[in-house]
Amino acid sequence: MTGSPALRRLVNKLYAQYVSAADQALLDFVFDDEPTQEKLDRCLAACDIEVLGAGKVILLTYAALEHPELRFNAYAGPRTRELNTFFRFANMKTLAHFSRIGKAYNAAGIPMLLFKGGAMKVLRPALSRPMGDVDVLIPAERIAEATRIGEELGYRHTREESSHAVDFHTETESAVDVHHSLFDPVPGRDQTPLARKLFARAAPCRAFGVDFLLPCREDLCFLVLNNLTKNLREHTTLHGLWFALCDCRWLLRDKPDFDWGIVRAAAALCGRAMETRFAAEFMNRIVPGLIPEPERHLPAGTAVDDFCEQVVYDEDYFFPHRRRCQELRVVELKNAPRRWVPYLAKYLVMEKLRGNPAFVRWFLRRKERMEAARVL
Repeated sequence: MTGSPALRRLVNKLYAQYVSAADQALLDFVFDDEPTQEKLDRCLAACDIEVLGAGKVILLTYAALEHPELRFNAYAGPRTRELNTFFRFANMKTLAHFSRIGKAYNAAGIPMLLFKGGAMKVLRPALSRPMGDVDVLIPAERIAEATRIGEELGYRHTREESSHAVDFHTETESAVDVHHSLFDPVPGRDQTPLARKLFARAAPCRAFGVDFLLPCREDLCFLVLNNLTKNLREHTTLHGLWFALCDCRWLLRDKPDFDWGIVRAAAALCGRAMETRFAAEFMNRIVPGLIPEPERHLPAGTAVDDFCEQVVYDEDYFFPHRRRCQELRVVELKNAPRRWVPYLAKYLVMEKLRGNPAFVRWFLRRKERMEAARVL
């Protein structure tokens, strides 16, 4: 692994936290460039596919489709054979919602950039996977109009709960996330120039009865890398890690003249060089060499230590504290206010100062001193 010692420690920490031995055995086979029957048998012996679940085992189905000469045993065969078909039909409702909303946006002249799982479905229609919703990016100045159209179609939304997207859904189903910016706003990081570049580089496309724009391979890769970092940082849709690996490998193979300069420029344009580099390093920890020469192609700049300390702060202190506050019951607060009111106040301070490098550094050093004193 390349990069600073702090980055190596962080990647190893999160790898141990999120990738089990069975996960690694599965991924070693799926990403093997020369799979054999012996390697498949060894993988199945190391993995209990019932425990791994369909969201991971679908990767074996991809390998089976690509290498029909491989033979699955009597236990794994029935459990993997029809997963692709299952997810294809499971996704039909989600794609129908996209078709309905997308056609309305077409009629209103609202341009859409399709990305994440929806874009990969267009590029690889034969391979299905779990889809919670479809993600599109529209010009920020059209978001009020786009929201009104969704409401008129009968969709509910949680616009007030997100600073970068409107989540359209029905009472029981997710539908379309309409992004007016790609990431949560961060002071000093203007995302408008990046959005303009993505729209300018995208190609017109039509699928599911909708006209939209499909990002270039490099922009899709940039978005996959940054979405992976976001999911790890925020503990959201962590199962998407496995598909991020597949997506990046496919995008790199699909374009032999893949231009890392575009990825690097996109990261610099919105101040996400460190997030992009971290995702590349984390992917390479799981699948060595998946992202070629990240130190050269994706330099991280000078903020490596601040980034790593922020993630450690989140993983070890902020997220556990937030989780306990979310689980706190009214009766607990009522019966022991002296205990829980300060606990809640501490969480609010931790949340407010979460993105401040000086505070995070002070907080971690204080914890280190407390731990050292406890040992003594």
